[in-house]
Amino acid sequence: MLAWYTNRAGYLMAIGRPAAQVGLYHPANSMWMGDEEADRSTTKLGWQLYEQQVDWDYFDEQSLSSVASIADGGFKNLSGQVYRAIVVPSTLVISKTGLERFQAFVKAGGKVIFVGKTPTLVVDKTFLDAKDAKPDLSFATLLEPSGDITARVLEALPKPDVKLDAAFRD
Repeated sequence: MLAWYTNRAGYLMAIGRPAAQVGLYHPANSMWMGDEEADRSTTKLGWQLYEQQVDWDYFDEQSLSSVASIADGGFKNLSGQVYRAIVVPSTLVISKTGLERFQAFVKAGGKVIFVGKTPTLVVDKTFLDAKDAKPDLSFATLLEPSGDITARVLEALPKPDVKLDAAFRD
């Protein structure tokens, strides 16, 4: 029975379509700069999103800068999945290309939500070309300085496909 179930579940997953509408940006550039808070913030926000029954996937710099296309009102990955919102944890660094793509994403109907510290360094091709200036984030859907997934953040996120009657707690 276990083998049958595993076979059936694997088949269903293989023919299924990913459905997470929320991406949690993974601030690798900031982590390379020694920003330990970016790592802690990413982990904490992931757990808080799970606790609030928000289905999410990591969304990295490569997806942001080149792999994901802007289509159907969001970022579309190579599997055809469309992210309608990106949550950005505390981060000190953002790429110039990523910043421009976030702006285009919002113009196309997507939502960018910065939670915690916002970037103060914009990197172009290399860190040697970085501009030490706070970027204009006026395009963002929400800036949540608390560093937590608050009611305001949840309200800004896309409505879930399924929500249970009780929240999951750690």
